Amino acid sequence: MHVHPFCKESTWDDLEKIADVMWGLDPKKRRLMRPFLDTISKKVSIDDYISQMDKFGINKAVIVSFNITTAYGIIMVTNDDIADFVSKYPDRFIGFACIDVPAPDAMNQLDYAISSLGLKGVKLVPPVQKFDISDPQYDPLWKQMVDLNVPLWSHTGHQVSTGGSVAKYGHPMLIDELAMRYVDLRIIMGHMGTPWFWEAWSVTLRHPNVYVDISAHPDLYSYFPWDAFTKYNIENKVLFASDHPLCHWNQILPAIEALPISKGFKNRILGKNAAKLIGIK
Repeated sequence: MHVHPFCKESTWDDLEKIADVMWGLDPKKRRLMRPFLDTISKKVSIDDYISQMDKFGINKAVIVSFNITTAYGIIMVTNDDIADFVSKYPDRFIGFACIDVPAPDAMNQLDYAISSLGLKGVKLVPPVQKFDISDPQYDPLWKQMVDLNVPLWSHTGHQVSTGGSVAKYGHPMLIDELAMRYVDLRIIMGHMGTPWFWEAWSVTLRHPNVYVDISAHPDLYSYFPWDAFTKYNIENKVLFASDHPLCHWNQILPAIEALPISKGFKNRILGKNAAKLIGIK
C-alpha cells in the first residue's frame, strides 16, 4: 500500500537540496543517503521495481508521489510520473497522488490527479507538509475525495528524517476527528501510528472507514497490538505496506512471516484486506 517509485525515469529536484531537507540534521545519515539518491536517480529503472516485485512475490503495489513544495520547496516523483508508471504496468501498479494541501491550488491538483491522470487515491504527509488534517479549512478536499470515491492514505506517527517536521500533525487522533466528519471517506493511517500504536488501534476500531498499514517500522512490530485487532474482530483493517525502498521488502516480509499471529490474519494483511478496500478482483 505504500511504495515510492524512486528511479531514473522519475522527476527529480536538486539532489543536494533533497538531501539537505530530508537528512540534513543528521550528518552521518546524510552522508549515507546522498549516494543513495545518486543511485536511485541514475541507475535504478522502473523496470527494476517490477523485477523486485517478482522476486518477493508482490503482485500489485500502490505507488505514490511526494510533493512538499509549500513546506520545503521540493518534489520527489510527480503525479504525472505516477500516471506514466501505471500506464506502463497497469496490471502491477496502482497510482496514488500526493497533493500539496497547503497550496492555494490544492483542489486543482486533486481534480487533475484523479479526473485527468486517472490516479486511484491520495497520499499525504501532514507532519512534513506541516498542516493539521483535522482543520475544517481543508474540508473541501475531503468532500471532493468522497465525491470522486477515492481513498486517502495519510502518514500517521512522528517523522524522524525530515528536519522541521511537526510530529503532532501525525497523531492518529487527528484522523479520529476527520473520520467522524466524513464517514464515507476511506482513510488509511500509515506507519501504524508510530509511536502511538494504541491510539491507532482505537481509531481503527471506532471507525468503519479507517484502516491502518504496517509500513516502515518492522523493528517495532513487537509493540503493535496485533492481539487486540484479533480480539475485537478487526483483522480486516490491517494492510501490508513497506515504504520501499526506504524500508526494503527483504526487511519487512520476513518480519511479517515471523509475527505471532494466525496464518489467516497474515493472509488478510498480505493482500485480502487491501484488495477489498480498493476494489481489486
